Amino acid sequence: MVVTVYHFFIDDVNYRSQEFTKDKILEMKPEYDQDKRQEVHAGIEKFREELKIAKQQVVFSKKKVENPKVLVAVATKGSGLVNQHFGHAKEFQIYEVDGNEVNFVGHRKVGNYCLGGYGEKATLEGIIETISDCKAVLVSKIGDSPKEKLQEAGIQAFESYEIIEKAALEFYEQYLQEQAQAEVQVQENKDATPVLR
Repeated sequence: MVVTVYHFFIDDVNYRSQEFTKDKILEMKPEYDQDKRQEVHAGIEKFREELKIAKQQVVFSKKKVENPKVLVAVATKGSGLVNQHFGHAKEFQIYEVDGNEVNFVGHRKVGNYCLGGYGEKATLEGIIETISDCKAVLVSKIGDSPKEKLQEAGIQAFESYEIIEKAALEFYEQYLQEQAQAEVQVQENKDATPVLR
């Protein structure tokens, strides 16, 4: 039975290969639909324009304030969006954020962490070392284990599926709030320390 199926498969491959001989390919006329091409390009341009407007709205809606600058790593497949899973990223785009602006700094290549649902410990350590100067990594999704390891290294995992600038500014606001809360708590702890007489 297996031999028969195998021969059938070989015969099918041989038959199909006759459809794509060099002579037949040279005879083929390319199918080119100018209207369809213009429609696709119009859609691309519309998306680019919407993205540009959204970026401008995000940046111009913020008040200009003097804040410290921080770096964030972004997992992206492109299109100006945070749209990649942490484990699938082969590189991170690095942005500098100060609450007013989000500026691209560069790329950092990393080893692919997620291998069929399992993460490799050495690869994660390499990723953490590569982005160790960043306060956060912006991702579309991240597993609990790498999230904890990043947290231990002082890097916050921030899940979002947004325009990079918007996600970075949202993280930055959250970051400033956490910093302010930490300062208040330190001050309260100092005030609560008993004085020995």
